Amino acid sequence: MKDAIKTGILVLIIIIMGLLIFFVSGHIKKGVLLLNRNTLEVNDPTVIILKDRILGLDDIRKAYIKPDEINNDDIIKYLLLKLDSNDYKMMKVEPVKIECNISDKISFTSSKTCEIKVINNDVFNDYLFKMFNLDKKLAFNDFSYHGYSCKNDGSKYYCLVDNYKDDYVSYSVIKDAYEEKDKVVIREYYLRVDIGDNERCLKYFNQGYCMNSKEQEKIPLDDEIVKNDGVLYEHVFAKNGNSFYLVESFITNER
Repeated sequence: MKDAIKTGILVLIIIIMGLLIFFVSGHIKKGVLLLNRNTLEVNDPTVIILKDRILGLDDIRKAYIKPDEINNDDIIKYLLLKLDSNDYKMMKVEPVKIECNISDKISFTSSKTCEIKVINNDVFNDYLFKMFNLDKKLAFNDFSYHGYSCKNDGSKYYCLVDNYKDDYVSYSVIKDAYEEKDKVVIREYYLRVDIGDNERCLKYFNQGYCMNSKEQEKIPLDDEIVKNDGVLYEHVFAKNGNSFYLVESFITNER
């Protein structure tokens, strides 16, 4: 009987010691990770550049994003809005009987002067590698997106530019950012408000704005509202030479 009691006590001591080692080693590991982190201020140049990349993800946001899982069309649409002014040329074409003829393959219908953005396919491939570290063959399909009607002739996109305003407004507040080894992590509260949904719109704005939002500028929201009602994203970027590319973006339950 005494031997059984001794054995039970010994087993209990071993279990307690094991748990203590587990928790202590976990805290030590967490402490080491935190020591290896270099906190970045919100106004740090790297954070500012990467925040702009994040905001461009509006239309492809989901619970978990990995660049190699985003389809080609969504990638091209995202890149279209991120191009630098040096990456394309603008041309104006006067319509003939409401037809703006660019070439034998490309034409657009418009009753006014056609403003066309011309972008080489190679530019998209360059940005694909620069922003997502992906080296794959893109399918250059025709599409319409955010005021652009784009057609491809095999080597270039010709995009008719028209006035456009989203039927939603989005808000972003950076929680924190840090650099760790060869990566930068930005955590961001994100709130998207569908202004086409009157009930949803009225939660944040007055009736006048909700009825005429297409004609008005975006109204600022208090940061605390974005933090309380938004989701918290964690965006992980890795270094690629002197720049960074997106590795993954996901929603975290941490507040």
